Amino acid sequence: MPLLLTRILFLFILLVQHGSCFIGSKHCWNQIATNFVPRRSSSEQYARHVLETRSHLHLLHLQKTDDQSNSLRVTSEKNILSSSKDDSDNKEDSLSFKGEAQEMKSDQNHQTSADAELSVSDYAPILALCWFVALLSALDRVAMSVAIIPLSNEFHLTDTVKGEISSVFSVGYGLGIIPAGLLVSAVSPRLIMACGVLLWSLATFGTPIAANMIHVLQNTGTMTNEELTTTILYVAENTAPLLLIRSVMGAAESVVLPTIQRILSNWIPASKKSLSIATVFSGFQIGTVCAYTLSPGVMEGFGWRGLFYIYGMIGALWLIPWWLLAKDEPNIVTKETNTELAHLVVEQKLIDENGEEAVGVMGSQLTSWQEATSVFKDAPWKALLTSKATWAVTIAHAANNWGLYNNLSWTPTFYAEQYGLNVKESALLSVLPSVAGAISGLLAGYTADKILSNIAKDGDVNTTTLVRKVFQSLALLGPAACLLTLASDIPENPATAQLLLTGAVGLQAFNAAGYSSAPQEKAGDQWSGLLYSITTLPGVVFGSIGVYIAGQILDATGQNWSGVFGLNAVVDVIGCLAFVAMYNSKKEFE
Repeated sequence: MPLLLTRILFLFILLVQHGSCFIGSKHCWNQIATNFVPRRSSSEQYARHVLETRSHLHLLHLQKTDDQSNSLRVTSEKNILSSSKDDSDNKEDSLSFKGEAQEMKSDQNHQTSADAELSVSDYAPILALCWFVALLSALDRVAMSVAIIPLSNEFHLTDTVKGEISSVFSVGYGLGIIPAGLLVSAVSPRLIMACGVLLWSLATFGTPIAANMIHVLQNTGTMTNEELTTTILYVAENTAPLLLIRSVMGAAESVVLPTIQRILSNWIPASKKSLSIATVFSGFQIGTVCAYTLSPGVMEGFGWRGLFYIYGMIGALWLIPWWLLAKDEPNIVTKETNTELAHLVVEQKLIDENGEEAVGVMGSQLTSWQEATSVFKDAPWKALLTSKATWAVTIAHAANNWGLYNNLSWTPTFYAEQYGLNVKESALLSVLPSVAGAISGLLAGYTADKILSNIAKDGDVNTTTLVRKVFQSLALLGPAACLLTLASDIPENPATAQLLLTGAVGLQAFNAAGYSSAPQEKAGDQWSGLLYSITTLPGVVFGSIGVYIAGQILDATGQNWSGVFGLNAVVDVIGCLAFVAMYNSKKEFE
């Protein structure tokens, strides 16, 4: 088995093993973080509830002071009685406290859902910021698909090595997606996004530095037929630094979609979910278009190395508006307010049961470490991993990624190798499919929202499920038909191939109203990012393997692209069948 494929499978096995151990140790968190009151989405009613609770505690404190002399006798009697209680009583007390916390959490969620629906002007700024970060991530990622042509010419890279460079990005992405989803559930999405963009911008800037470490060896061979022929073979060695920097970049970009899912879940009204997702996803398509159209010109002026330096600096500069303008949620309540409310609830419980001297004892134990680790303890792991809908989304996502990653990684190379086009011509032919993808995604999102708002009643799971299945079927069967046509007979005219690839990418974007909308339907705001991460990880691994296999097919068949396109079509059909058979839109993970 080729070395890189072995490494990919080995990393994936380790990830699954460690993930299983982590999930299996869920109950260990009960010894670390008890009586947890999780942070929830804020609202003005939530803030008012803090003030009302504080006032109530103040009155209760005064009452306790007035009755202090009587309370000493009562406390003594309570201590005598409590000494005879067994462990089951303590468990009941703990359950009672947790029950009150859950009741309060339910009240908060009810208050949030009762809030007036935000207008477009309210969430348009955060939507624009998310759109631009999607554009930036695609720009930095797809830049390698254009730069790989002069880079491979300079360092004499084979298609297999080019596949390694493209697929290792996805390996890093896959290793980072689950931690990213968990962090988004516990930490500020705004902060996580800023860290991710900074890291991948540094990795982009460092890509040419790592590429300069590649060593090219020359091997001279002779072959005798009727006359002596000398063949010079080039072998590229020490590609590890470039592979490492690309994997780091992939891991950093893994924060984008889970973070966007969490932010949009906090900001976007339910009636606008599909369109908002499609809008953000159009940023990926526009970023791809920018990479194809701008990169050749940048390379003409600054070389392929300058391309990465410039794109890396753009990412770093983008952090300024994000940090100044982005918010995790509307009408945000500060962390201090959330923590204060948690302390007040604990204090109220202890005043009622144990007297004034116990006030603040448990409150002091409610540390920030417990707040951070509680999300791991409370995550609905079993429900997430055993849900048929989760598996339906996972398989559809994997099928989509197989085709998507191959398209992003190989399309310019296809035009260059199949038709002998230069870098600029190959890149420009790759633009139209991305434009079609951006337009189709927006159209699909708008149409799905219109259908659901006009036909589906509140809580109509069957209609919502049907809409998701129809759009996801179009997103997988449509590209399969285009790719099978392309595989059956590679056109002599590159424009004909471009039209077929445009149809494949354009129809593929319909998944914005398919599996891409599922995390916000299946999970509440806290777990939507985690659900997206869980369903993404297998797809990322699957897609990265697909890119590597494409390189192997091309080297083994003398750059015959029919096998690559035909295999992509088969994977799409399998993904569609799985989604239609298993998906439903009923909310499962609150």
